[in-house]
Amino acid sequence: MSEKPRALGVIRLSVGNENQTGEETQRTRISKRADAEEMELIDFAVDIDVSALISPWMRPSLGDWLNNKKDQFDHIIILKIDRIARSVRHLSDIIEWCEANGKGLISCEEGFDLSKPWGKTIAKILAVVAEAELDAIKARTKASRETMRKAGRWPGGLVPFGRRAVKGEDGFTLELDPKYGPVLIEMIRRFIEKPSFSAVADWLNDEGVPTAQDIARIRAAAGASTTRLADPKPRGSRWTATTVQAVLTSRSLLGEYVRANGTVVRNDDGTPVMRSEPVLNEEEWATLSEAAASVKYKKQKGSTSPTVGITFCMSCGSPIYYVKGNPAKGQRERYRCHGNKSKGIKACPKQTFLADDLYPWLESALLGEIGHLERMESSTTIDDSRAAKLAVIDGKMNQLLKELQESEISAVAYASRVADLAQKREKVTSQDGPKPVTVWVGTGESYAEWWQRSNVNERREFLKKHKVKAYFRTDVLAIDPGDLIDNLRVQGVQWRDVRTAPSQVVEPLEAFKLPGWVPVAKPPLLTGAGSEIVSRWEDFEAQRAAQQAKAGVDGADRSEEILSLA
Repeated sequence: MSEKPRALGVIRLSVGNENQTGEETQRTRISKRADAEEMELIDFAVDIDVSALISPWMRPSLGDWLNNKKDQFDHIIILKIDRIARSVRHLSDIIEWCEANGKGLISCEEGFDLSKPWGKTIAKILAVVAEAELDAIKARTKASRETMRKAGRWPGGLVPFGRRAVKGEDGFTLELDPKYGPVLIEMIRRFIEKPSFSAVADWLNDEGVPTAQDIARIRAAAGASTTRLADPKPRGSRWTATTVQAVLTSRSLLGEYVRANGTVVRNDDGTPVMRSEPVLNEEEWATLSEAAASVKYKKQKGSTSPTVGITFCMSCGSPIYYVKGNPAKGQRERYRCHGNKSKGIKACPKQTFLADDLYPWLESALLGEIGHLERMESSTTIDDSRAAKLAVIDGKMNQLLKELQESEISAVAYASRVADLAQKREKVTSQDGPKPVTVWVGTGESYAEWWQRSNVNERREFLKKHKVKAYFRTDVLAIDPGDLIDNLRVQGVQWRDVRTAPSQVVEPLEAFKLPGWVPVAKPPLLTGAGSEIVSRWEDFEAQRAAQQAKAGVDGADRSEEILSLA
């Protein structure tokens, strides 16, 4: 067995491998240094296409040696310091690790050795230089990419789904992919027909369509990709609602160059830089955006309430907020009125509801009135080019505001472009034209069936979409059905003095009378809305107690039946 110190050679090549010392040269130089130090070179940790930003412990090859094989070597030899770390933090970490584990660190070019005097000081000074050089590289790369973007060229990176990079005389540009482009078009068609990111994701997974990342890996494995990947093997990733949403809400569908922060790269005259043939025209994009806005849901940070944005205090109109329980103190989960400090409204006293009561009460009142009806989805048809033009102009105004907020355009440029769009909008609005028509289409299932199979987040999203609001008082609940009242009208629901369930009633949509009857007067409303569903607490509590008692009797009868069989 050799008594020589054991050395591990460390080799790294960055993504792109351009203007770098090659793998073979690094091997040769490290081998010579090991011989000069009279060490046994046991192996190399080789990481190709790995960025210097990645921690040494996270790199595929070197990370395995540091985490799992540290007892198999005594020293680490590198060609130069930036092959193991380009940041002071990473280098400090590797130095501390070497000292804690009794390892030496030797650089061929810089000439330092941690086992010798001043080695650590020299290493840290060189790390500062390496980090500054990395910042300079990043700045040059960013400037180069921005120049290519403004020239309409594709600078590299992950190709958007449904497109492919094609090399021309002036570099790479994007075009619709002949294989996955039709899939992208079908995604858009399905989503507009039935706005649901999850449904589109399920369809893509059922069809076995790979994600944009896996397509890049497939192309890389075939040598036909502009995207450099450390591991070109496809992972079989599945589509999710989030990944579908990212594809269908990207302005790259218009052929525009979009930065990572969502802003658009523009020419000096303010027009968008085009990087590919558009998948959609502006009117089609407006239609898709409207559909996406109708279902897009973002969970509020720190909120676990299933009714946020839906439940309100009947006394002051402020939202009712969820309060977590504390079993150790005997406190149960509950909802309470917090008032509205910004409007100077104090919290209403005694407006507190147990979580076990509030949600079932809301559920009972709503489904007791509409649960048996067919759930319908609304779609707005625009037969007027005027409405489509307004949607396009409004979309451009919103995009310019986003770019101003991201400091991508100056305030002067923003004001000039918005003023121009405002003039165009005023000109369009002055034209007469038919209003958009809302059509309700049946889904084939009742509200009760949908409620049963959905989760609390989906229910909340649906109720917020249709502007449903529930106003609570300790003795009564009144629900403003919002846009759903149009759905109820379509299905012929009217108010009558014979209620469909105890204490529940859809207040009059309009006064009506039958031959020989006296006209029915419209009773006062609790919410101030045009129509509402009302439920008294004492009636709900009695109904729930009766249901629980029936369930208990049924359970007892079933137990006796089982015992008799035994």
